[in-house]
Amino acid sequence: MAHQYSCSACEFQVRSEDQDEVIELVRTHAQDMHDKSFSADQVRDGIQTV
Repeated sequence: MAHQYSCSACEFQVRSEDQDEVIELVRTHAQDMHDKSFSADQVRDGIQTV
């Protein structure tokens, strides 16, 4: 089972079997590209299982 997250502000998308990896990559993307900070729980709420 893979976990996927799509950024609503741009075309960034990440998919991995490891949910923690998705969370880390999304948080890094949000900070580096959009100067936004998200908690792990906020990212987890946006993750889809595919």
